[in-house]
Amino acid sequence: MNKKKGLGKGLAALIGEKESLGNDINKTNDVSNQNLRQSDEIPIEFLHPNKNQPRKLFDEEKIDELSQSIKQKGLILPILVKKIDENNYQIIAGERRWRASQKAGLHDVPVIIKNLDDKEILEIALIENMQREDLNPIEEAEGIARLQDEFKYTQEELSNILGKSRPQISNTIRLLKLPQKVKEFVQNKTLSAGHARALVGLEDSYAIAQVAIKKNMNVRQLETYISYVKNKRGKKGNKTKDPNILSLENEITQMLGLIIKIDHKNSEKGKLEIFYNNLEQLDDLIKKLRK
Repeated sequence: MNKKKGLGKGLAALIGEKESLGNDINKTNDVSNQNLRQSDEIPIEFLHPNKNQPRKLFDEEKIDELSQSIKQKGLILPILVKKIDENNYQIIAGERRWRASQKAGLHDVPVIIKNLDDKEILEIALIENMQREDLNPIEEAEGIARLQDEFKYTQEELSNILGKSRPQISNTIRLLKLPQKVKEFVQNKTLSAGHARALVGLEDSYAIAQVAIKKNMNVRQLETYISYVKNKRGKKGNKTKDPNILSLENEITQMLGLIIKIDHKNSEKGKLEIFYNNLEQLDDLIKKLRK
């Protein structure tokens, strides 16, 4: 199996250069390259973010830190942009630097102007984010899915571009199957990518996620708990459950902090099962019921 090689092509290769982006920036006098050039500094208000930017959430604390660095040393690495018209430039790579430069009070910023199509812009934006600061797993999955669905990238091509194995790419994309509320747990770092992968495909992933959060489970504990719940319920097949019953199960799970299952019969009879992991959880449940 091949070992991970950085981040695949990297930015320089993606914009068609043989040398690194940093070297290209330093070669300000090389005017023979008609496709890539460093412009003079332009007003910061001429720049605007890419609407297809894969990163939706930015760490304001880290942007503040970068802003302080820019105040002291200036913006060293230019922002990669596409010219839309005379006073309108779309950011391809470097939105964090642009945001930090605004906070630093810069009026003009250095840019590299590059004429790229939407496919190249999304590809570079995704990889630039991975190089500078990891996307959260859901944003990464959404970015990869867009490259695959909208731009028809194969998993082999994605593997080469992102420096990830094909199984890693498949597992990342699978996170998009999670319910929206579970995705939000991952986006705000309440749950890790490892937790999320363990929850993919579970009918009651949201309820189990809530228990994992309340009990501060690590990934191994969560996997053990999921196995326990599956074994406890037995192999009764995958039956479609009334959405109202599922909603009630989630509501009671939130109230008790324990996985519950409602088995409602057509005769209006049924049973309510409560699953606990240890005697401490049982004792907590008894205290709640006695109130």
